[in-house]
Amino acid sequence: MSKLLPASYFGSIAYFQELAKHSHVIIEAKEHFPKQTYRNRCDIVSADGILSLSIPTKKSKGSKTPTDAVVLSNEENWRIRHWRAITSAYQSAAYFDHYNSEVKELLLNEEKNYLQFTLAITQRVIDWLELGTTLSLSEEFEPIAKNDARIELVGKNAFQEIEVAPYIQVFPGKSNFRKSISILDAIFCEGPLARKLIMDD
Repeated sequence: MSKLLPASYFGSIAYFQELAKHSHVIIEAKEHFPKQTYRNRCDIVSADGILSLSIPTKKSKGSKTPTDAVVLSNEENWRIRHWRAITSAYQSAAYFDHYNSEVKELLLNEEKNYLQFTLAITQRVIDWLELGTTLSLSEEFEPIAKNDARIELVGKNAFQEIEVAPYIQVFPGKSNFRKSISILDAIFCEGPLARKLIMDD
């Protein structure tokens, strides 16, 4: 059975743990794009703790804009800013040299559509970790249900419980691991072994 998930920008560890449970995932394309969620934001671990990176977006129909019509705003140079923040946070990570060129390519490509931009990122993570999950886009909006992943996995306060990191982080600390941090943290620190973190939950 297919699972309906929201789009996500360098999705969280929790996001990919859920995605990996399913052979086919449908990415929500028709919902009205909500504010202040992990759909267009990701958290990385910097020298100063958790750092949020947010993509500025443009919505032609305001709050009624469907996800597949949202475009990336280039009024500020957020791509370069995000890349510099990621480099600063992870340049000493064990697998940074292995993945950094692909992450940079994903970030700096000229795609303007939000959904296509995030879909390419999610597909690349699936490929890196050999998850085997196939992706497609929803064709119509399905009403929100109880315990819906479109809320649970990308909610502003989801998965914020502090945990003991299951791997060695670049900046280890008592508050620097939670399942809401971006999969980038695990990939740069663990490389292919990040798959075990995703699959074993």
